[in-house]
Amino acid sequence: MVPNNLPALLSTALLLAGGYAAPAPAANLTIRAPSTVARGVVIEHCTVPGVVALTFDDGPFVYTEHVLDILEQYGARATFFINGENWSRGISDPSTPWPDILRRMDKAGHQIGSHTWAHTDLSIVDFETRHFQLTQLENALFDVIGKAPTYLRPPYASCSADCLSDTEQMGYHVVNFDVDPKDYLHNDPAAIGAAMENFSGALDEQRFGDSFLVLSHDTLLNTAESLVPYMLMEIEQRGLKAVTVGECLGDPEENWYKVL
Repeated sequence: MVPNNLPALLSTALLLAGGYAAPAPAANLTIRAPSTVARGVVIEHCTVPGVVALTFDDGPFVYTEHVLDILEQYGARATFFINGENWSRGISDPSTPWPDILRRMDKAGHQIGSHTWAHTDLSIVDFETRHFQLTQLENALFDVIGKAPTYLRPPYASCSADCLSDTEQMGYHVVNFDVDPKDYLHNDPAAIGAAMENFSGALDEQRFGDSFLVLSHDTLLNTAESLVPYMLMEIEQRGLKAVTVGECLGDPEENWYKVL
């Protein structure tokens, strides 16, 4: 059994390790087409009405396939902001389940975004470390799915002015969220109801209109088993549509990735 606090523990370990690696050469990638979505700023809100962009950070993990199963049942699409050095094994390592899970995500039409190589706080490191954290993940994803993301969820929702400048030069849209159910605080069968209430309350409140950009984690058992189906049921009952971040920003799918 995986402890409930394992994601937080490993994220801390990865953060400590993230600042000491030497940069690897970047793949020679280009963006397919110009995008109207802003760079050099932190995006927190969808621009397309009537949609909910569910996002999942820190995976892939042992619960990710269950999340994909539920999304498939609802005919929903979502965005997975993934780490590269995933649970101490690289996502392109064929001895792990991660490559097959990533290929399944991509084939199903979900959006794959960057959450850096080793869950590093991009606001507290230098340019060389930022460059490594992003390009190392790009190279691994290119090996697995043949493309690399143009969308980035910064770990800890942290991206300073220097971070924004560097990521803009590297062709990234930086995306955070406007709905946080706080599933990471309620990863227990007796507590996950609080995360459900947080989600429903945010949809009721409509602070930023009738579209929503939601943070959650496919690394948490009770999120996968309880919160995800609840959110999708709520979305369906409210007449909303579960979409990717790119879709909620009106960005064509060809712009979500860099290719050779």
